[in-house]
Amino acid sequence: MATPAKTAGRVIPRHQTGVAPQRLLVVLMGDYWFGRPEPLPSSALVELLGLFGVTAGSARASIQRLAHRGFLVPSRNGRKTAYAVHAESRDALAEHVRRLFQAHHPRPWDETWTIVTYSVPDAESPDRRLLRERLRSLRFGHLNDGVWVRPGHHSSSVEHLLEELPEHLAPVVTCFEGATLPVSIPPDRLRGAFDADAMDQEYRRFTEHWNQRAAELADHWPAGDDALTLRTEVMSDWRSLIRRDPHLPEDMMPTPAPLQQAAEACALFYDRLGQSAELAVRRIVERHQPPLEPLVRHHTFADADALILEAAHDQRLRAGDPA
Repeated sequence: MATPAKTAGRVIPRHQTGVAPQRLLVVLMGDYWFGRPEPLPSSALVELLGLFGVTAGSARASIQRLAHRGFLVPSRNGRKTAYAVHAESRDALAEHVRRLFQAHHPRPWDETWTIVTYSVPDAESPDRRLLRERLRSLRFGHLNDGVWVRPGHHSSSVEHLLEELPEHLAPVVTCFEGATLPVSIPPDRLRGAFDADAMDQEYRRFTEHWNQRAAELADHWPAGDDALTLRTEVMSDWRSLIRRDPHLPEDMMPTPAPLQQAAEACALFYDRLGQSAELAVRRIVERHQPPLEPLVRHHTFADADALILEAAHDQRLRAGDPA
């Protein structure tokens, strides 16, 4: 594969371990300000994060870091600062919705793979470690020494990977798309390449935890700020799981699929608490910039298809195509 030209860095912030303020803010913007180009006052964002115990100083620092990474775009009106989601981030909304709300849906697969190989002689070299880390972040599975695989077509992801690597590493990486694997490789070995058993166990723990929380709530579900914080907690946990999931083909998964059960547990909270959580966000936005309050809205697992169509339509409009 030819070495692609260098491009600007991604605008999506890198993953944070735990529910860090930056991660919380990304979740909140996606949940209640989906696809909106209007900037929100920084004071409103600080108050939102304050509901989760984030101090005003930490909140402002987190907002500034997201702006530095390009996820947020600042604007000023006198002494007041507001932040909008970067247009490039909004362009990825349709895929964002599919990843979060339709990951448990069966996807068509033509039984081909993307295979990445590299030749770095020293097994303990920093270059080799870097390649392993980056390929794992792209959800490739380690089949054997220097051979990584992922079902489907992912050469574009590999091209982005090469753009971010030191220039001397690009020539040692080779990518094959639309490849087939020998039928002699057993399914258990393929699942092992992705550590799929451990991923399934994480989904089972997620399902058990949130089903237990639902049982404890019974008919006394929270409202207002409590609904907002609980809904954000379950979505933050869900995002963390989905980000690591290799999304293996359906015939490589157990029945019933732990992913499917976890999605149902997440949707129970996310959909049921949506309206009450939206009202809590509306009240905060109204205190800081009343004209923006009607633009706040929540969405659900149930309306994911409509949300994808809306995101695609908005992207076409921004590109100048009215169709």
